Amino acid sequence: MKKERELRELMIEVDENRRRLMGAYFTGIGLTVGQGQPRILNTLLDREGITQRELADACRFDVTTISRTLNHLEKAGLIRRETDPQSRRCYLIVLTEKGRETAKKVRLGFARIEEILSAGMTAEEKKALKQELEKVLDNLKSVDAVMPSEE
Repeated sequence: MKKERELRELMIEVDENRRRLMGAYFTGIGLTVGQGQPRILNTLLDREGITQRELADACRFDVTTISRTLNHLEKAGLIRRETDPQSRRCYLIVLTEKGRETAKKVRLGFARIEEILSAGMTAEEKKALKQELEKVLDNLKSVDAVMPSEE
């Protein structure tokens, strides 16, 4: 009889396989995996012309981390920084034409992984899974550290 896997193990395996598929796709369209480039481009597709701070907040990244990634995206010709007319100390992050095309490919990749993740599920099953994952996320956010319970 097959041993039932722990929730933690299943989540790790799901994430590893999702990352493998998405990593291959993103590398194939010229992005560097592990730097948040796809999330940044996807966000800019909807919220172009925002500050680095706003972009970091929208992507849930640290401002210093996003700065390095933006440098890479700028060197690749996918974004440009424009002076913010409201503040000379700030820059607005804008997609280039090449960046816009790449961002559209990112969005297609995200849509495809959604299809793969929910293949064979009814709308009700998909909704129920999302609700359960929201509970898991809330549980994780409700604690500061992993502390074994004393028994």
